[in-house]
Formats: sequence, C-alpha cells, structure tokens
Amino acid sequence: MLVIKGTYRIVDSQPDGDTVHFTPQDPGFWHDVPGGRRVQRNSTGGGTVRMDAIDALETHYTGVGPGTLHQPLGLGAHAARDELIAWLGFTGVVRNADEKVTASTPETVPGYVLAAGADVHGRAIALVGRGKPPAGTRSGERITVGVELLRETANHHLLARGLVYPTFYSSLPEVLRAELATVARQARVAKAPGSVWQHDVTTDGAKVNGLASITDQQVLLPKLFRRLADYLRLFGPALDSFPAYLAGEGEEFRVPEQRAAVRGLQHLVEVSGDTVRMTRPIEDVVLVEK
Repeated sequence: MLVIKGTYRIVDSQPDGDTVHFTPQDPGFWHDVPGGRRVQRNSTGGGTVRMDAIDALETHYTGVGPGTLHQPLGLGAHAARDELIAWLGFTGVVRNADEKVTASTPETVPGYVLAAGADVHGRAIALVGRGKPPAGTRSGERITVGVELLRETANHHLLARGLVYPTFYSSLPEVLRAELATVARQARVAKAPGSVWQHDVTTDGAKVNGLASITDQQVLLPKLFRRLADYLRLFGPALDSFPAYLAGEGEEFRVPEQRAAVRGLQHLVEVSGDTVRMTRPIEDVVLVEK
C-alpha cells in the first residue's frame, strides 16, 4: 500500500462512517496510487477516501434516485460517523440542516492513508491513520501492511466497535482479511450498545413491504440495502424478481469452500415471500473488484 501523509478536513462536507476528505502534503502522490485508476482531486489537491474493508450504514444514498435515502439513523447510521470524526481528532462539530459540517475544531487534523487503489468513483481506497505515518516510512513509499499496523487504523477501530460491517474485496491481503473477520465476529457476539449488531437482521431476515422497511425500521448490510433500495424504487415492493435483479448486476464473489468466483449475489440471498436474507455472514465473502 502507498503511504501518503497529509491532513483530514470535514468542513463543507457530509462525512459518514466510511468516507472522509484527505489532502496530501504532496497531491502528486495521488498519481502513484496502485491499480491503474486515478483519484479524483479538487482544486486544492484533496480527494475523498473510501475506507477499505468496511461498510457503514448509509446516510446519504442516491442510487437510482430521485433524492437520497438513508438507513435507520438512530440505529447506528450516525454512530459510525461520529466515532470516526472523534477518533480522527475533531471536536466542536457544527452541522446545518442538511448535515453538512459548517465548523469543526480544529479545521484540519494531521494523518496519513495507506492507499491500495481507487474505485470507479475516483475515491482512494485506503486504510485511515491519524498522526504521523508509521515509523521508518516516508510519504510516497509503498509498504507491506501487517496486522500490527492495521490495528492502528480507523478501519480496524470501527469494525472492532461494531459500528460498521466488514466488506472485503479480493485486493485486500488475506492476512488482513483474517484479522478483520475475527474482529467482526467478536463484535457480532458482543452486540455492544450502539453497534449495528444490536439490530442487524441481514442473516435472520428482513420483512420488506416498502422503502420504509429498510430506511427507518430494520438494519441491514449496506450492500444489501443499496441493492434492495434501487430494486424497490424501480419495481415496487414485491420481491419475486429481486434474485433476477441481483443476477443482472453480475457481481462476482468467492467463499472459502469455492476456488472459482461465483457470478451474481442471488447465490447469497434468499427470498421467501416478503422476507429477504443473506444465507451466510458477510465476513465469509470476498467480493471481486470490477
């Protein structure tokens, strides 16, 4: 992963539990992010970091539109955002009616990212660190990230607190996936107050009779929420065609007992009448990058 030193800033943004704005000391290092895709930069060289290996409940999801949707705000969607902001070192956060941050103390905080690539939206995929980069490293250097360093990141912290879901892609080294999967299982068992696991129905099954079922009432894995939300806005509440919709998305994944990738999330989702559920825990699944 590529070490990039810089600062975090949340003013004029709508941070959530798995994205944050980051400006490198030398924005030229964005060009060195692995994987071939470019990180989209603003006029000051800053970009958005999409935190690797985790998925927070949605607070401003657009999808097929119109407008934005959110998952239950009082059941964990805001908790991950607030913990990430506090962990980075921001206090005195002021927001307007649209949840855009209008002031924070301080305005920026120092930190670093360990960038593994960029996604199709031009966001850096990275582990998020605070303070100084790892001892003996310099900004712009590629390093092998081990479990000890992983444990110092916000990604690990939020997952250990049970505030986000694990969501692994094949680019994440297996040793790091194993650590994060263990942490996620421990958090699920603990069901700490405020964690997503207190209310999660992803594998138990969610009864879906409209958008409000998943935006206000039940907590689901965000990836499943996004697919359901788009399906419901396009086709209405009947779930009969949801497996076919997932098949059309063509997302690929692997599970431990299968070497070859499987195409289509319908192989992980069961629909029975008005109930939809995933048939296995998300930490067992490795998604294949598009």
